[in-house]
Amino acid sequence: MDEIFLKDEQETINFGKEFAKRLKGDEVICLLGDLGSGKTTFVKGLAEGLGIREGYQVRSPTFTIVNEYPTQRGRLIHIDLYRVEDFDVEQFVGEGIVVVEWARNLELCDCILEFLFDGEGRRVVLKFNEKEVHYGLSW
Repeated sequence: MDEIFLKDEQETINFGKEFAKRLKGDEVICLLGDLGSGKTTFVKGLAEGLGIREGYQVRSPTFTIVNEYPTQRGRLIHIDLYRVEDFDVEQFVGEGIVVVEWARNLELCDCILEFLFDGEGRRVVLKFNEKEVHYGLSW
């Protein structure tokens, strides 16, 4: 388990960009944390790091449930389960990088990032499943 402290929105975006460099392209990344803790901001940085195509803007999929973005490294599939009880995330596994906010079935996750309020910033706790390497992440 690793932790990183992010002092503001820009550091959260930069963390997402850096995280993107270490991905193979078929991971399931699960994001946990309270409303406003930085989950969608992280996904914005991740999309930038993956080379999101021009004309696309990352938005929270709270109401659409799934937003898909073409990137230079394949599809980024952003799922938000905040208001959803029953949803088959597995249908997207293997279709690109899948990021799930408010994930419930953590067994699908290659990596879990928990965003926590910590004073003026955010603390992110990274947990990796047993089958995956830590993506070379050290913070």
